[in-house]
Amino acid sequence: PQSTTRLRAGACHFLSLEAMAYDMNYCFQVMMHCINDPVFIETLRRFEREHCREFEDQEENKLCYTTIHNQYMQLIEMWIEGRMAQVIPGFSMDTFLPELNDFIQSGAAERGDAKKVIELLNSWADFLSFKEMMLNSSKVIFAAIE
Repeated sequence: PQSTTRLRAGACHFLSLEAMAYDMNYCFQVMMHCINDPVFIETLRRFEREHCREFEDQEENKLCYTTIHNQYMQLIEMWIEGRMAQVIPGFSMDTFLPELNDFIQSGAAERGDAKKVIELLNSWADFLSFKEMMLNSSKVIFAAIE
């Protein structure tokens, strides 16, 4: 029989199996904590302020919009991956992603923190939502100037 051992490092939960299976519910708790971190939120707002002026409210999208969106996604991914690695000993995104896919496919991601995190990540990954967010940020900045 396969044994499962829970190790603690601070507030961390990690299932140690031969395949290094993660406690997905705990992983989503960590991600939710990361996403709600005021420093993370301010980092995203700073990025928006620095880049929102590039966006224009027109149907055609400039190539630079895609570049900026990719930078935004990379910032989010790096932040979350860094936090996961700090909290979960031996964390590897390469190991986590296939398990995440299995977790989502099983339907287990339809509740709690998992559902909230996945919805938020999907909204950030959606280019049109990103463009709308940047346009709104630009409006707020220009309204404050006037």
